Amino acid sequence: MGTRYNNTSQGGFEVQSQDRSSISKSLPSSSQSHVADDANLFVRIARRFYHPIGFRKGYNFTFWFICCGAMLGFCAARVTYLNIEGVFFESTLLSEKYWYSNFSIYRLGITIHLACVIPAGILVFFQFIPVIRYKALFLHRLNGYLIILLILTGNAGALMIARRAFGGGVETQAAVYVLATMTTTSLLLGYYNIKKLQIEQHRKWMIRAWAYLGVIITMRFVMLIAATIINQMGTYWMGVSCKELEFGFINGNNTLAAEMAFRARYPGCIDLKGMLLPDKNIAIQGLTDGRVEEASVGYKLGFGMAVWVCLVLHAVLAEVYLALTSRETERLRMVSYEKQRARGWNNPGKEGLTADRVDGVPWVPRQTE
Repeated sequence: MGTRYNNTSQGGFEVQSQDRSSISKSLPSSSQSHVADDANLFVRIARRFYHPIGFRKGYNFTFWFICCGAMLGFCAARVTYLNIEGVFFESTLLSEKYWYSNFSIYRLGITIHLACVIPAGILVFFQFIPVIRYKALFLHRLNGYLIILLILTGNAGALMIARRAFGGGVETQAAVYVLATMTTTSLLLGYYNIKKLQIEQHRKWMIRAWAYLGVIITMRFVMLIAATIINQMGTYWMGVSCKELEFGFINGNNTLAAEMAFRARYPGCIDLKGMLLPDKNIAIQGLTDGRVEEASVGYKLGFGMAVWVCLVLHAVLAEVYLALTSRETERLRMVSYEKQRARGWNNPGKEGLTADRVDGVPWVPRQTE
């Protein structure tokens, strides 16, 4: 009795037997009942939700629901930030508001960044739904191209504001540059591999890209924890320019009383002639429960560190997940092999960026007949 692999409508392979019914008949009725009822009540109920949208494994649905759901909620909650002068300026740090308000390059950068990454974060929720890939491949491709374009453009906006985002320290700038490089590289490699029909590599690089992009969510929690610790310790300080302090102190209340109060609090910002020293830096203590400028410093101090910590964490978790789902990788490589062979390409199974094209163990397709 022969066994073969057939390509399913979902792009996978399933084992076909010449006499499957005879196997079923040979099983005792108690065994058949055990196979049918091996899942508990919770699993059976859950399958009613995730099977219709294309998921076949519970863990895949769980990861999609948590990760993509978090991205959807995070970005949907920030759609109002697209009103830059309204909601966003009311929510951002006053020192950042100074740069975004008074310098067109930074205003343009933050506008591009928010206008691109927020829609992309919403669209990716649908990009990872299997039933869309199976039933509406054109929409999956169109949505994918749009997401890549939005993220690449959004990364350009992030690079434009890196010097001023959350204080713009060297650790923050480096984190932004590295994160933009990692996400851009992953997206481009994912695009390259899908054009080569190397589906398993496309999956890997897209998972990596969105694992890195998810840093923007988890870093919020790390930053809040860091700000709380900094506040309790009370020993962290940061230099803030006098022009930022003046802007934050007055904040639209451009009155003589506000100006005099600023000069009284920060006399070091005023020269002997009574003129503002805009580029002079004043040491401000990081206290989240202190004055506005002190609270701002409290959050700035932990921003760069939070990005680095979460970037390492997400990168490691992405590789762990990919290593634990090697069976899915192998299944998709067989799909890639069949599609590439059908195109008549010279190296079916390794037309994309695969390890065995350089120095890996040569990959041999499973026997399909």
